[in-house]
Amino acid sequence: MHIRLSAVVVGLASVVAMQAAQATNGYMSHSYSPHAKGMAGAGEAALPQDSLSIVGNPAGLTRVGNRFDVGLAWFSPKREYTGAVQPPANSGLAFPIGSSAVGGTVESENNNFIVPSFGVTYQIDDRSAVGAALFGNGGMNTDYRSIDTLNNLGTFAGNFPFANPPSYNNPNDPRFGSQVPGTTALGGGNAGVNLEQLGLSLGYAYDVADNLSLGASFLVGYQTFEARGLGGFQGFTQTFTQSMVASQTTSGQSPVNLTDNGSDSSWGYGFQVGALWDINPMFTLGLSYRTKMYMDSFNKYSDLFADGGDFDMPAVGSVGLAFKPDDKWSFAFDVQQIWYSGVDAIANPNQLGSRCDLGAALGQPSAAGATYDPSYCLGGSNGAGFGWGDMTVFKLGVQYAINELWTVQAGYSHANQPIKGQEVAFNTLAPAVIQDHFTLGASYKLRKNYELTFWGMYAPQETVSGPGAFTGPSAPEIKMQQFELGLNFAYLF
Repeated sequence: MHIRLSAVVVGLASVVAMQAAQATNGYMSHSYSPHAKGMAGAGEAALPQDSLSIVGNPAGLTRVGNRFDVGLAWFSPKREYTGAVQPPANSGLAFPIGSSAVGGTVESENNNFIVPSFGVTYQIDDRSAVGAALFGNGGMNTDYRSIDTLNNLGTFAGNFPFANPPSYNNPNDPRFGSQVPGTTALGGGNAGVNLEQLGLSLGYAYDVADNLSLGASFLVGYQTFEARGLGGFQGFTQTFTQSMVASQTTSGQSPVNLTDNGSDSSWGYGFQVGALWDINPMFTLGLSYRTKMYMDSFNKYSDLFADGGDFDMPAVGSVGLAFKPDDKWSFAFDVQQIWYSGVDAIANPNQLGSRCDLGAALGQPSAAGATYDPSYCLGGSNGAGFGWGDMTVFKLGVQYAINELWTVQAGYSHANQPIKGQEVAFNTLAPAVIQDHFTLGASYKLRKNYELTFWGMYAPQETVSGPGAFTGPSAPEIKMQQFELGLNFAYLF
């Protein structure tokens, strides 16, 4: 049984995570429930209407009946950056490169993705129900081609021989410009990352009273990650810097788990609890909390991520209020909190230039105040992440039942900006700067047991720029906008 279940989960993971690219609120979707998608995610906490609402609040399982949902969405994120001026005064070559010596815009490839979804609920009796749902998160699958950058150097200098592999960079050293012995080039100039996360929620809910439902879910997590074009950063890894200190700069060791190692995967688990309280016939309050999902490390990228490749999924909490003044109108307001600060690989600021300075380790700081602590180098416990802060998302949605067949939805959500201007360097890889979502949706009852749900989402372009703590005053500018169209089919049984 265990072998069969594992095979099913892996198979479903391959399908759902195959093209997951829904980086909207950070790298989490603006919603997972088809009905709530048309309401900008509002209603997932307190207005359950389909089987995927279990992802927002497992207590809603007793409110949706027996149903099976399967859907597809076309998701299109437009990502680009305008590079730093090359080179900035007195600082050598800067990252990201850009398309010209005065900056210039570079656009990511891979702008179209198909994202499937699946959920099922079953009413055990009048008071209890079980359900399962698959949901995905994604890191946008960025792909910046070196051919689009200045002199084909690559966004992070993957094709620049002085950066990849490292060279001696003290102009007063007779070895200046020479390759450090023992180091090798790590991949090429095409740069990007692809993070795909899948969660399987297995839930149970029980009506402890006529107006109060409680629910809980066990979550199985599966994720894959790949990084390309980061060879220029090997000089900022624990592996390389410690080898140089040990040899007193006579030779170094290239990190083997930094970049261009193909896809790596890991498994993990978490828990979720929720409650739904009908305050009166018109108002319903919903609460939900999902723990951090504790994942195995990405061993192929232990020289890149903090704590040797550790990359958990952050905890998420939601509170929602639904208002139904009559049989036709429904209003929902949700507040969602995403604790990115609990995952070092995401939250750690980039302090490579100030606290992972090899020159400082050898008594000659590269800049005033620079120090060397290997834990702040890539792969260390304080190693550079994306510098994301926690996100608070406010979601407002409205639904109107035109008749017994047609229901329409609209919604808007707003979130704080998780990315600070000084963190733009690494976030070129995953410019998750979106703050606003505008949505429309509709549902149509084909017949008594069949339902179609449609939705559309537009996230207007957001921009974040430096100056950057790592790149200096000529830091790049990152941009993104998004579009989504989706269709869900439901069978009610």
